[in-house]
Amino acid sequence: MLSFYPGPSKVHPEALGYIQEAFEQGIVSINHRSERFGKLLEATFQELHSKWNIPSDYTIYFVSSATEAWEIVTQSLVRKKSIHLYNGAFGKKWAQYAKATAESFEFTLDQSLAEVGQQLGPIDGDTLCLVQSETSNGTRQQIRRTDFQLADDAIIAVDATSSMGGIELPWLEADVWLASVQKCIGIPAGLGLLICSPKALDRAKEVGRSTHYNDVLFLEENRRLFQTQITPNVLGIYLVYRLTKQLPSLLETHRATLAKMKIWTDFWDQQSEFSYLIQREDLRLPTVLALKGPAEKIQALHARCQAADIELGKGYGEWKNSSFRIANFPSHTVEDIETLIKTIRHEL
Repeated sequence: MLSFYPGPSKVHPEALGYIQEAFEQGIVSINHRSERFGKLLEATFQELHSKWNIPSDYTIYFVSSATEAWEIVTQSLVRKKSIHLYNGAFGKKWAQYAKATAESFEFTLDQSLAEVGQQLGPIDGDTLCLVQSETSNGTRQQIRRTDFQLADDAIIAVDATSSMGGIELPWLEADVWLASVQKCIGIPAGLGLLICSPKALDRAKEVGRSTHYNDVLFLEENRRLFQTQITPNVLGIYLVYRLTKQLPSLLETHRATLAKMKIWTDFWDQQSEFSYLIQREDLRLPTVLALKGPAEKIQALHARCQAADIELGKGYGEWKNSSFRIANFPSHTVEDIETLIKTIRHEL
């Protein structure tokens, strides 16, 4: 099946060969405290820093998922209060998971974070939690520290689950970035990334919580030894390493993502039965396109695609029945897009 579901989604075809390679070379069975694993982890960090242009003083950690990373932010980095700004289901979930310390503000689909920041004025939380890519509705936000009136020592944490690995990110504008691998990174689910600035590590030291197996201080203690805090998904880490090494730079991937999204917008601009869920072009996520229309038309479109062995993303949350979503991840080729467009044309 050709999956355009916005995560888990189509896996890079090359991953199959790398999985076989991992079996043949015994990588799936190596001890996570061994020198061999340490060299793999070190090489993976180096590739990610190089290909994604992550600042050299930002540290990378592998966790189980972006959801776990939400929890890590709350338990390791929040002093007293986190402020959560969201306009979709996943941002709302993050705020709910952090309800013991969180104060949340919901904004509309036609608002940018810059406009929300101006509306809020001074923010009294010590940790600002933002969603750069809201998978549920396909919104993309620009992340700029100067858009918010924050204390100098406040930190910013950003969920980039549906964009990390697919488009360039302004790393220096935030202190924590988090994502999962089953979207833009293009491998099977079961691994998450947490990327921290020196300021975030300083906050973790200041907060000093070390009662959880996955607190940031313990993650960092293990990272320095090129180890992990738990027995990790070694195969997933190996796939991240091999694919990052093989794929072009994130700048090139970013350009390809935008070019593929233009194919989609050129197509949907000519259709009348469906419209963009996000009307403002500057707020549309280039890696997940959300469209809205009559429920019966959407059902027919899903049925047509399923008959062609293609999976679209269903609507989510309050837009469950009135929208659908199309992933535009690096694993999706122009040929894949043309195949789906041909299938959709039969239904329109």
